[in-house]
Amino acid sequence: MSWLHLPRWRRGLDVFNPKNFESVTFAAFLAWVGLGADALSSSAYGPPEIYYALKGHEYLSVILAIGIPLTVFIIAAGYRQVISLFPEGGGGYHTATTLLHPLAGLVSGSALIIDYILTAAISVASGTEAVLSLLPGSWYAWRIPIDVGILLFLVMINLRGAKESIKILLPIFLGFIVSHILVLGWGLFSHLPQLPQVAQDTVRSTQSDLGHFGLVFIIALVLRAFSMGGGTYTGLEAVANGVHMLREPRAQTGRRAMNYLAISLSLVAGSLIFLYLLYHVQIVHGQTLNAVLYRSITEHWTVGGLHLAPAALWFTLLTEGLLLFVGANNGIITAPIVMANMAVDRWLPERFSYLSDRFVARNGVLLIGAAAIAILLATGGQVRVLVVLYSINVFITFTLTMAGLSRHWWGQRGQHPAWAKRLVVSSIGLVVTASILLITIFEKFDAGGWFTLLVTGIVIVLAWFIYRHYQELGKLTRELDETMLDIVPEDIQPGPPLPLDPRANTAVFFVHRFDGLGLHTLLTAHRMVGGFVKNYVFLLAGIVGQGEFKGRKAVEQLKVYVETEGNQYVAFCRSQGMPATWFATYGTDRIQAMEELANVAIRYFPQSIFFAGRVIDSKHRNAIWSILHDEVSFIIQDRLQHDGFSMMIVPVHVHGFSSQLTSISLPISMPPDLELVQADPARSKPSSEPQSHDPAFRS
Repeated sequence: MSWLHLPRWRRGLDVFNPKNFESVTFAAFLAWVGLGADALSSSAYGPPEIYYALKGHEYLSVILAIGIPLTVFIIAAGYRQVISLFPEGGGGYHTATTLLHPLAGLVSGSALIIDYILTAAISVASGTEAVLSLLPGSWYAWRIPIDVGILLFLVMINLRGAKESIKILLPIFLGFIVSHILVLGWGLFSHLPQLPQVAQDTVRSTQSDLGHFGLVFIIALVLRAFSMGGGTYTGLEAVANGVHMLREPRAQTGRRAMNYLAISLSLVAGSLIFLYLLYHVQIVHGQTLNAVLYRSITEHWTVGGLHLAPAALWFTLLTEGLLLFVGANNGIITAPIVMANMAVDRWLPERFSYLSDRFVARNGVLLIGAAAIAILLATGGQVRVLVVLYSINVFITFTLTMAGLSRHWWGQRGQHPAWAKRLVVSSIGLVVTASILLITIFEKFDAGGWFTLLVTGIVIVLAWFIYRHYQELGKLTRELDETMLDIVPEDIQPGPPLPLDPRANTAVFFVHRFDGLGLHTLLTAHRMVGGFVKNYVFLLAGIVGQGEFKGRKAVEQLKVYVETEGNQYVAFCRSQGMPATWFATYGTDRIQAMEELANVAIRYFPQSIFFAGRVIDSKHRNAIWSILHDEVSFIIQDRLQHDGFSMMIVPVHVHGFSSQLTSISLPISMPPDLELVQADPARSKPSSEPQSHDPAFRS
């Protein structure tokens, strides 16, 4: 086997280069920054919602300041189990699909997609409000244009590559950590002498409310406030969803990143709730609740007579606002991963499973960005509305994930040494997440909860119809495969290779695998041009998509698969006395790979005539066909014709296909003057450059 060398500017990405996997994967710290920023930034809008729900009973903040960290660690413990069980990625979607049912996975994945759209929207809206808290009130009128501009900027940098955007945003994340350690730490430390008084006031207020309202009222109020702050826990699933982006060993890296995330979120969110109470924070028009708190904490900061309050307030709020933009970036990064996983399972158009030349799902990034802008415009960027929509969807996924884990460990009882401990953790997580979900829906159904459930339901229904379309078409193409492969001998005897004449007319076929479509295209082309074509060349593009980019082993398996399919075409042609060879290339962009292969074919066979098969479902073809099925063959045809080469797209109507076989028969008669020669079976090391099995094409 040989490797054809192209000029560097014509080559696609070398998917066999080990450095690629290093350049698109994150160590635990970068995963904490890039995938965990969403959860940490939720402290800007989650805790305030809890405090708002306690109006008149703020003393209960003490209970919630303890309950929030416990809940964070319970949910994080569940997702550490997900990372261990599914180190290849998939997160909540893959967990629900595998451990419950594919329909549960559909619900979880659909909820996650909407969740990440809302992540981008609410994070940008909240971040803008944080920054505008530092400016005069007249700036508030420009809030929506600023939100839209920031979302467009985030989409742009993610189209350049996820890791590049994380490096840009890393200083922001570190600034948030430093500023909040100083401000929140000082707020807690300076009130240490008052803690006994706070405890006494809490006990006294609790006794008073017990006498006036009863225990049920207090429990209901705590649970309601707890559920209203559900936005606090959003983002905890991001590491598990993006675990395939982590540095090896992925499971260990993911668990470490999850630990960083759980500790930092519980400390920040718990401290904020407690400090609202200590500083008796009140709502101020034009400022976020956190802005009021930070102003109260820093107002007396002086060093050597220098008043530091303005600078400290600016730095703290600015880093908080910018971290919220990092959280929005997390939604834009992670949503295409979920969409790609669902596309692999045919719930979404298959094109979403393809990766671009920079390992970013461009279609997904653009779609999520556009949807987030639409949500912002529809809600007027109101954080209190967005947080309700946001919390419901993320807790749908949390609940299904914990249910799947509970079912798994119950089935593993007695077989896994730690099954009982893990079952307890996942069961507690199920109770907590399901309770928050139900209370949030009940309390906020009329305040926007119905809308997020409706939109999620629409996504589920659309995904189901997409899946049904692919299933029906798959059934028809399987019938096509069976019909065509029936005419191929089970044990093909290829015989010795036949010499290829580079100066002769050559039929070149774009094929994906050895199947009915490819065989029908070959036999149809032979019937049309077999009288003057002397060579048959097959071009195979091994496309690395979400289903393959799991590591070097998966890419190697793709290479073996492509070579096997190419060899079957050559074996079939030789069994019919037809000189044949194949070329293959590997990459992440289908059009670029096919253009590269076409250039190689033209280089060695200047008299090339190109063919590609295309399945036509005449009964169901409609406006959405082009969305569910790519138009790559037409794009390549247009470019080849522009360069002066002929390309024919052979339609195969899967309905009534048998009528198309009347003129196809085997064996195929070939000119008798072909001299047989022996091929060299030597093979070479992997590469993403176009390759041929034939020794005549060694470089």
